[in-house]
Amino acid sequence: MGGSAGREGTAIQMGGSLAETLGRTLRVNAKDRKMLLICGISGGFGSIFGTPIAGAVFGLEVLTIGLISYEALIPAFIASMVGNLVTTSFWGVQHIHFHVNAVPDFSLGVATKVVLASIIFGLISLVFSELTHFLKKMYAKIFKSPMLKSACGSLLIIGLVYAVGTREYLGLSVPLIQSSFDGEITMLAFLWKLIFTSLTLGAGFQGGEVTPLFGIGATLGHTLAGVLGLHAPFLASLGFIAVFCGATSTPIACFIMGIELFGAEGAEYLFIASIVSYLASGHTGIYTSQKIAISKVQSVQVPEGATLMTVKELKTRASERQKDNGS
Repeated sequence: MGGSAGREGTAIQMGGSLAETLGRTLRVNAKDRKMLLICGISGGFGSIFGTPIAGAVFGLEVLTIGLISYEALIPAFIASMVGNLVTTSFWGVQHIHFHVNAVPDFSLGVATKVVLASIIFGLISLVFSELTHFLKKMYAKIFKSPMLKSACGSLLIIGLVYAVGTREYLGLSVPLIQSSFDGEITMLAFLWKLIFTSLTLGAGFQGGEVTPLFGIGATLGHTLAGVLGLHAPFLASLGFIAVFCGATSTPIACFIMGIELFGAEGAEYLFIASIVSYLASGHTGIYTSQKIAISKVQSVQVPEGATLMTVKELKTRASERQKDNGS
């Protein structure tokens, strides 16, 4: 079962790296190499999750926050569709489906509860991203040897498994996600999954964050449903896409993915969850090389050509200057 990480994020990275390698081999120009990269990401996403439309948009949206390059729309869509067809028709892979069963009619009361939940979804994605980056930095600082870092990280995860008394937070945790829709889960399942995944990735184990983020979001949605008085599978479906959205800053792709996975009924709520989580997560995310074309909010000024890592470094320097001035 291994650590708490998935395979899907790795497949997306493989698609992108294969496209980059192809571009270098063919010696195409920078513009075409970028288009190939988008197609590689889209093909990986669409084939893994069985969401070809969301896969196409994800490849366009993930590279730069606030800017979508429509010139790559058709190639990305073709790559995502072909990737999905190869996976399902050629390899015979069946994608997992989750059932919401009942979606409430649109009303101001339910929409308000969805907004509140979506703010929490965005904040949890922020916590996940920041904790993972922090642990990676601390592990690297403490352990100079990558082998020693991974060995100690493994022992920590094994010890935590025995302390918690369950292995359901390891690997993809698909049964845990399934239980969020048609069963019962412990109230803090989302927190344990978050901790296990951050510890796994922080120790240097290269796996996907995508399905673990789905698990964190679905279990958190299930937990919040009891607090807000909403149908658990309904809010689990919103958490499923919203936490991932907050961690990747891809609201349109996540909205479309929600429709492809859960159906168009309740599309308004899916859109609200995606947009609110996108804003609540701030300029943080799991992909630190993600560029920022347009700031999420006007009150926060972002340097031209900045990445999420650049913003993080600027915040760190500002914090250090404040400490120096205070002392």
